[in-house]
Amino acid sequence: MAKFDIQFATSRPHHLTSIALVSICQEKGESLRTFIDRFGKTAMSIRNLSPEVAMHHMLTALRPGPFADSLCMQPAVSLDELRRRAAKFMQLEELREFKNQARAEASGEKKDEKER
Repeated sequence: MAKFDIQFATSRPHHLTSIALVSICQEKGESLRTFIDRFGKTAMSIRNLSPEVAMHHMLTALRPGPFADSLCMQPAVSLDELRRRAAKFMQLEELREFKNQARAEASGEKKDEKER
């Protein structure tokens, strides 16, 4: 019976706790959208996670930047507000990335024309 108990205890699924959020940080170069998605997936897998705890961990996990600055100056009052505000910053981030790519392509085309 003891062998069965040991085998059963080690094969049981482990449930995540809010401590799992401590190890999540926005990586250098990681887009806000990618980070929010990754953070959200982990947060959703934690049973009975308090929204306040999730928001606190989110603030500490963000890299310094406009979104983190915005949340420090005017903290979100709910996760829904946090998501809405994050969505606006994600759109801005993606628009900037699109413009940077367009500029890079345009300068690449100009370089090709000069070489001809």
